[in-house]
This record gives sequence, structure tokens and C-alpha cells, in this order.
Amino acid sequence: MTDLLVLAFDGEDTASKVKQNLIELDKQYLLGLDQVVEVVRKSDGQVKIHQEHKFTGMAALGGAFWGLLIGLIFLIPVVGIAVGAITGAIFGHFANYGISKDFMKQVEQAIQPGNSGLFILAENVKIDRLIPMLSPYHPRILRTSLSMEQEQKLRDSFGSASTGGTTVTMPPAA
Repeated sequence: MTDLLVLAFDGEDTASKVKQNLIELDKQYLLGLDQVVEVVRKSDGQVKIHQEHKFTGMAALGGAFWGLLIGLIFLIPVVGIAVGAITGAIFGHFANYGISKDFMKQVEQAIQPGNSGLFILAENVKIDRLIPMLSPYHPRILRTSLSMEQEQKLRDSFGSASTGGTTVTMPPAA
């Protein structure tokens, strides 16, 4: 079973520092990293996304998945009712992957402007051993589990064979 973890941090540069620690913890088998995406929500509202493509455990979900998910979390709440029907359909689509509307709202509230976060897809997460190692960074941890069927749907819909790293900047929400 794969978990989607979101670690939210105070400060725009904290997620970048923690990402390196997670790579080390992966080497110690405290989690099996599939994907790591760093999100920085700048104080002006601009959202920057950096996807780390070193991990390929779940057929490396492409930028389309992360861009849509993160855009939905940080931009749609501000756009409002004008796209209500479309938004509802997209929220429903993500629910098919085990990512509920409530989970997305919790993430949006946890990563406020001026903060950063890590979106992590990982297998075999030993959360009881992981938390103490990350405690110096005071993460706010959000977690949802994906069934094998939901994992397969993600692979089928968003699988990608890209390599290297990708950085995307989204404009501030109006």
C-alpha cells in the first residue's frame, strides 16, 4: 500500500532541507520513496513546484498529476463559484485515487503563504520512527493511504517516464 504524505513546514526553505533528510531516511529503509514534490507557497501567493524525478517506484507520476492536484489545492479555493461544477468534478476525480476533498482542504490550510511543504508518495512508511527524526523541523503531517486499485488508476492515468527534475511556478491566486 502506498501513502500520500504531506509534510508542511514554516518557512519557504524548510521543505528543501528536509527533502535531503528524507533521501537519507529512504536509504535506511524507513520509507520507500516513490515520489517527492517540493512546494513553496511564497508570501505573495505564488506557488512553486519542484518534482524530484530520482524515484520511480510508482511509475513516476508526471507533472500533470502534481500540477493538477497542487493547482486544485492552492488556486481553486480562490477562484470560487465561477468554476464550481468543474471543480466538483475534479475533486470527485481525485477521490477515485484516495485523495479526498477534505484532505486537500487540510493541505491548503497547512501550507500557508510564506511556508513550504513536501508531497510524498511512499511505501512501507514507518511513521513512528520517521516522526522523531523530522521533529527538529516541526512538520505538520497529513496522510492518506491509497489502495492497490487506486495506485493502478494513478499509474494508468498519470504515469510518466520522465527523468531529471521539473520546476513549475504558478502565479498568485487572484
